[in-house]
Amino acid sequence: STGLGMRGARLERTPRDIDIYADEEDARRIHAHLRSWSTDAQQVSTTERYRSVLSHYAVAGAAVELVGDFRIETAGSHYATEVARLLHPAGETYRAGDVPVRLVPLGHELIFNVLRGRQDRCELVGGLIRREPARHAPLLRVLLARNRLSEEDRRLVAAYAGLSDDE
Repeated sequence: STGLGMRGARLERTPRDIDIYADEEDARRIHAHLRSWSTDAQQVSTTERYRSVLSHYAVAGAAVELVGDFRIETAGSHYATEVARLLHPAGETYRAGDVPVRLVPLGHELIFNVLRGRQDRCELVGGLIRREPARHAPLLRVLLARNRLSEEDRRLVAAYAGLSDDE
């Protein structure tokens, strides 16, 4: 949600933390660099729906969550992040003062929020994608091709993003 706020989305509440996504091996290296700000040990976190390697930090008064090898599984759908290969290269760089910040692509945000049933976020993200489809739809199509989503979840993603039925 911090990335959505940085893009100008109107959020109902202030984000609680800053999420950093990484592939598992990279998350372990990042954790080693951030260890002095760590508030817990890095560990595999598995729930009925989610799997990731999580760790938390307090940096300059901000709560930061490092999410490694993130996966979400629901009835009929499975989505796994590929940060180094897909998300980072396609991410947008925004400036927080003098600091460049790489934001996760909106295609990831949309799929993630469809799979967790966050209609409010899907509407926000879909609106941002529809404003600049040439910028956001290509990666969204790649993510849809590389992950297994149920027909209903695919339909919802396409509807929120304004993709045509044949995409």
